[in-house]
Amino acid sequence: MSQVIKQKNNDKNVSRLITSFKKINEKLNTEVKGQFKHSITIQTGNVKIKNTELDFEFTIPFDDDTEANEAEIIIYNLTNTTINNIKNKAKITVTAGYGNDTGIIFSGYISKKTTKYDDCDKITTIKALDDMNLKEKDITSVTYAKGTKASRILKDLCVKVGLPIAVFSVARDHTYKDEETVSGQLMDNVKSYAKVCGVSAYILKSRIYVRPLNKGDSTRFILSADTGLLDLSEFEEEEKNEDYTDIIRGYDIKMLLQHQIQTASIVTIKSRNANGRFRVKSGKHTYDGTDLLTEAKVVQS
Repeated sequence: MSQVIKQKNNDKNVSRLITSFKKINEKLNTEVKGQFKHSITIQTGNVKIKNTELDFEFTIPFDDDTEANEAEIIIYNLTNTTINNIKNKAKITVTAGYGNDTGIIFSGYISKKTTKYDDCDKITTIKALDDMNLKEKDITSVTYAKGTKASRILKDLCVKVGLPIAVFSVARDHTYKDEETVSGQLMDNVKSYAKVCGVSAYILKSRIYVRPLNKGDSTRFILSADTGLLDLSEFEEEEKNEDYTDIIRGYDIKMLLQHQIQTASIVTIKSRNANGRFRVKSGKHTYDGTDLLTEAKVVQS
């Protein structure tokens, strides 16, 4: 067993981490070796960086709103030639997983690149957005007549985002008794009126989805201790939107990285404290040079 794991014996999740790694590797018929054969590739242009060649780490968030998500990738000791070949606004992807079970966990565009020295290390930090066109912008003040429904306003706002609308389905509607004026930042308004309509509005693969919190895309993935579940805890949130009070219940989960998990993924959880189908609301993929993990907030589907 590696020294890294021995040093973490006081962590309550270690035994589950090791057991999950072993079971996944047995299922994939891969060799348990080092950090259990995880595979990560970062690619932009002609630059391809693998975890077997260089040290790096990343945080890749995802959520169910229309604002762009910003990934942070930190790479150590790149050559000057490689750094010069990493271009602002260029497409960048991160592919990750275990054994042969890998997939793209981030696809976006570089928004910023910096390099600095820390003792003997040369550290290059890359910031990347999943969509360069989703920068926040103000909208011209618009006043809707009394009797206008919230869904009408939400639909108009989604059109202003400028991307194709893949799904538009509201769970409820609210009729405004007085004139309703909309102004300020576009994405903030989309989020606000989506909540009034009891839905999430988010962008996935450059298309807008507006649908209830319990609707998503099936992954056929069953999450359990055998397939990488490390931790699970219940949460409850209360939101007030116009005449509605919404109670959102679900679970915060931590697992070995699973590339199928993204916004609106439907996953089946089988554990001592939770069983059933759940929809991913938000989360992040992370790698610290040792542990390759996915954390997510899920609600009942």
